[in-house]
Amino acid sequence: MQILDSLVTLLTLILQLLLFFMLQLGVMVAITGGIGLAGGVLSVPVLSVLPDVRRFLVQASGGRPDDGTPSWRVVLRPRYLLLSFVFGILYGLTFVALLGPLIRLGLFPGRGEPTLSLALLPAVFVLASTLFAYGVHRYSSAWTGTATRRSVLAQWMVFLSVVVTVGTGSAYVAALAEL
Repeated sequence: MQILDSLVTLLTLILQLLLFFMLQLGVMVAITGGIGLAGGVLSVPVLSVLPDVRRFLVQASGGRPDDGTPSWRVVLRPRYLLLSFVFGILYGLTFVALLGPLIRLGLFPGRGEPTLSLALLPAVFVLASTLFAYGVHRYSSAWTGTATRRSVLAQWMVFLSVVVTVGTGSAYVAALAEL
């Protein structure tokens, strides 16, 4: 009977740890997805000055690139919201994946103080996501003959920088509001 009690106790402990892990993962996904949504939704005004990025996002969200859809309507489409949510989750995962090695390299004091090297994480993510978005855009039907490679790459860099800055800024404002 004592062996059975020990097994039940061990199984209970394992299940509690799994439940705790899943809860922690769910909170992280919700927070990072919220950052992506905030960045994607609040950076809509930038789409009006970036025609190639706007054309691609209109098509990727289920519209036709030349249908004259206003930028604010693009944001309300479920595909765009899902894309923003996934973008935020990838940003959070990149942040978590790069933070450990940067701490080991000594770029952070380790006491939770913000440092200039903290800006490396969003910059690395923006660079990687810009190259990915440019590559997808380059081979999509949203690419026009008048678009130049440099201008489209610059537009993606500006748009994703604004999305990351606005999303991260909104997370900091929300955290400060809690204090």
